[in-house]
Amino acid sequence: MTTLLDAAPADRVRPSRAEVLDLLTGGIRFRFRVWGAAGILAAISAATFAAVALGAFGSYLGWQTAPPLPSNAEVLQMVQPVLPPEASAQPQRWDFIFDNNPEYSDPRWTYVVGGTDEYRAGKVFFQFTYLHNKPPQQVVEAADERMRAAGWLPAAKQTSGCCPETALHRDGWLVEVFSEGYLDESHYGLQIAVARTTPAVVLPLTTAGLLAGGLAGWLLAAWVFRRVQESTPARRTLTVVVCGAGLLALFPATALSAVTLVASYFTPDHPAEPAWIGYTFILFRPLAYLGAAAFVSGLPITALPSPTRRGPLIN
Repeated sequence: MTTLLDAAPADRVRPSRAEVLDLLTGGIRFRFRVWGAAGILAAISAATFAAVALGAFGSYLGWQTAPPLPSNAEVLQMVQPVLPPEASAQPQRWDFIFDNNPEYSDPRWTYVVGGTDEYRAGKVFFQFTYLHNKPPQQVVEAADERMRAAGWLPAAKQTSGCCPETALHRDGWLVEVFSEGYLDESHYGLQIAVARTTPAVVLPLTTAGLLAGGLAGWLLAAWVFRRVQESTPARRTLTVVVCGAGLLALFPATALSAVTLVASYFTPDHPAEPAWIGYTFILFRPLAYLGAAAFVSGLPITALPSPTRRGPLIN
């Protein structure tokens, strides 16, 4: 800025558009710039971790717009084509968007601290048993045909193995029919459930989170990289060890959420797992807590002012 002011003619009151553009692009280039294999690897890693975290957060925010589950009467009307006569007229309800399996009796704090491997989507469902007079594949196939005939669209289908299933969607709702496997020598279980499809705002918010996280992660890594270049060797080593340990602890949760983030773009009508599942998974959650704490604690170390390096005075 001082160079522009000193070089400006006497009648110039503001920089030209070219000068403004050059100043902005130069500043952006400087703030994003890293060099060397270690610097580029660190920036890519930080950008990836931050992109997944903010992408998962964007997905979480989008899911908070999901509507309440339908009433029991509405559910009965939806699944009437596949509801067997012996099914109970009162379905079970999990009236949440996503949460730990409510059938678990562990204290709530164990899930909050340690995570869970039973993070489930909210749903309204029927459970009942079938005799072995029909194979489960035949029952699920027949249910799929009746739902399609009633105007439901296919979302996913798998009829091989012990536990065949089918999922169909319409008007923001998902109907799942799946076998729960053999219960004893003469019976097997079957479940019919109504859940939500992915709300329309989830993918845009996920994408915005991915982009914002990638940019923020790269900028933060570039800032740390510039700071450690000016630090003492001891502080540089401490920063690298603390931040590196934090990213390592965050890796399991980030990797699992990255997989579900990618999958969410291909299966919006049949959301198997939420994008933030990695940060709720058993053992991954406490590691994520530790990783985030380690990474955040490394930033003040980097931010501390470095000793001023003075050269010899020259007359």
